[in-house]
Amino acid sequence: MIKKFELFVIGGGSGGVRAARYASSNGIKTGIAEGWSLGGTCVNRGCIPKKLYTYASNYSEEVKLMDSFGWQTKIEKFDWKKLVKNKKREILRLSKIYTDLLNKSNVSIFSDFAEFIDDKTLKVGKDYIQSKHFLIAVGTRPRDLGLCKEKKLMSSDEAFDLKKLPKNILILGGGYIAIEFASIFNGLGVDTTVCIRGKRILKDFDLEVSEFLTDQLKLRGIKFITNYFPEKVSFLKKKYQISIGKKEKFFDEVLEATGRVANIERLGIGKSGVKLDKNKSIIINDYFETSKTNIFAIGDVVDKTQLTPVAISEAMTFVENLKKTKKKKFNYNNIPTAVFSSPNYAFVGFSENEARKKFSSVKVFKSTFTPLKYSMTKIKTKVFIKLIVTGARQRIIGIHYIGENAAEIIQGFSVAVVNKLTKKQLNKTLGIHPTSAEEIVTL
Repeated sequence: MIKKFELFVIGGGSGGVRAARYASSNGIKTGIAEGWSLGGTCVNRGCIPKKLYTYASNYSEEVKLMDSFGWQTKIEKFDWKKLVKNKKREILRLSKIYTDLLNKSNVSIFSDFAEFIDDKTLKVGKDYIQSKHFLIAVGTRPRDLGLCKEKKLMSSDEAFDLKKLPKNILILGGGYIAIEFASIFNGLGVDTTVCIRGKRILKDFDLEVSEFLTDQLKLRGIKFITNYFPEKVSFLKKKYQISIGKKEKFFDEVLEATGRVANIERLGIGKSGVKLDKNKSIIINDYFETSKTNIFAIGDVVDKTQLTPVAISEAMTFVENLKKTKKKKFNYNNIPTAVFSSPNYAFVGFSENEARKKFSSVKVFKSTFTPLKYSMTKIKTKVFIKLIVTGARQRIIGIHYIGENAAEIIQGFSVAVVNKLTKKQLNKTLGIHPTSAEEIVTL
């Protein structure tokens, strides 16, 4: 059966769902196809479960802190299976919310994967779909390097649902996903080792931040193998094995966190005529249009900035442009970003290195201190703040923060960077004492 729409969205993640809802609310006949669970990576295998597990892992340190504040605590055994069970229940609740939102917006939902027959037709289950516009929002999937012949290595998709917590784990990769999972497993009592090809983690982030965060992670017991990456991983006698020189190291689990790739395997993209970049992401112009004028793409699959709020905002811009003659370009500058490691790291704007390349006049203000919460303990946790300004007016072009609630703090201070405020305007702002965030306005 052929079903016709004005807009058909492929992928029910954050960007796809928002585009479908917004389009339908604007009178556009809209359908959406999702072969997995509504909510996409963010809700089911990314942001939400990751943050829930981060909360769980932080409690081990909270217990240690309580003693210095006079609490005599009895540590109960951590129940991994209960955490997994409760997480699944929460994900189901959120997925149902997405379904309800789409239904209330009169979006037709197709619970199956979509495949292009040609640039004007999709096959979704037993149905054939034709639409004036197609929007691809299928996101990404974890990269599989095929390092282990005996058994597929675990990715971030599977890490949330391990049957039992391992005694030790090797995490391959030094990006934000690897570092977040290292913090989670370490906080839950797992002997954690991170292995990276180069010298430092978060290589695309601020150098000083990378070094400071590494030191903080080491203080928590996370081990690092640098300037090395295994050519293969063996699975023998229920253990994973890697060779470093003449030494053999053994692990209960290995997590492969070496990046993500466009999730287009099932899409039949070759039949659509849509052009791909070298990394298989979809090439778009400034208005999300692909090489086929009736096919558009947003979100992680276009490999611009792979963040949920970006995909949602792209979706809104795309739908608004559908009805306008004068179209609007999306602004990818000054996007607040967080790494939910322990401690948290968040920033908005330029790194110091980026700033010095772009601006002739750059000044950096920094502060490192022990937060009050940790002042009576033996836990060696510190806060690091870096403020980057440019020009005679000292316009704020970057704020970096490592410490508890970094994401919450930077979310507020990002207003200053986005709206081009100056350090003088920060200086006029009184701090709330005693807080760690007050240091940003008193630097």
